[in-house]
Amino acid sequence: MKKGLFSFLFNRDRDEEETDQEDELRIIYTTPKMVVCSGCGAENEIEDDCACEYCGAPLIYVEDEDESPAGAVNAAYAPEAPQDLSQVPDTYTLSTGFYTAGIDIPPGKCDITAVSGTGFLQDSELEMDEEFGVEKGYVSSFKGLKLPRGVSLIISEKLTVQVVYKSIQSGFTGRTYEMSRAVELSTGNYEAGDDFKAGTYNIVAVSGSGGINVGEGSVNEIFGLDEEDVEEIKHVDMPKGTELAVEGDLVVRLIPAVVRGSGN
Repeated sequence: MKKGLFSFLFNRDRDEEETDQEDELRIIYTTPKMVVCSGCGAENEIEDDCACEYCGAPLIYVEDEDESPAGAVNAAYAPEAPQDLSQVPDTYTLSTGFYTAGIDIPPGKCDITAVSGTGFLQDSELEMDEEFGVEKGYVSSFKGLKLPRGVSLIISEKLTVQVVYKSIQSGFTGRTYEMSRAVELSTGNYEAGDDFKAGTYNIVAVSGSGGINVGEGSVNEIFGLDEEDVEEIKHVDMPKGTELAVEGDLVVRLIPAVVRGSGN
């Protein structure tokens, strides 16, 4: 009887251990492969070798044979070149748009001051979310904002701010735009990947006045050439399937960002 009970308990423990190992393997094999871009700090879900979907820097994915079990855990990396931070400006004047730390502005710690207008100022991690501006009743300065790589500073409405860095981290790539590939759109509904190429754009008013909406409220601005209108929105990310609505008597120009390593 004792032998039978011992055998039962031993087999039960072994079965539970095997089940735990199977669960670990299932988690490992079903978890998306992720790599943090050394250029902009953004996380990318990848399949083999690819480029960062945010800044276009090449990403290299490798199997890590040292990890257990049997190399099932994967490591990924992007090569990072040394950067001379003394050549990176520490002061930026920014208007309406989406500024990703590591791509459009440096990653680091900064103070922000309103220069003109009013609007909303927030970061994508919601460490800051303020009605910001130069008029009475608005927050006019914010000190000590940390912007790690991949976090975006978002400015809306007719607001312009000055960003002064107290410290700058490495990994600032910058971003360029290609006017020769710009497209113009008038009143209507459009979809990225169907009516225009998916990607990141500067959106500029060409004529008229109206409204512009992107996605599910990521952009919702009175847009155009009238005095109270927003005239440009910088670094608007529109992946495949994003809807863009142009309203009123308005024509806009979409200027695409250059994707690094694409050959364009």
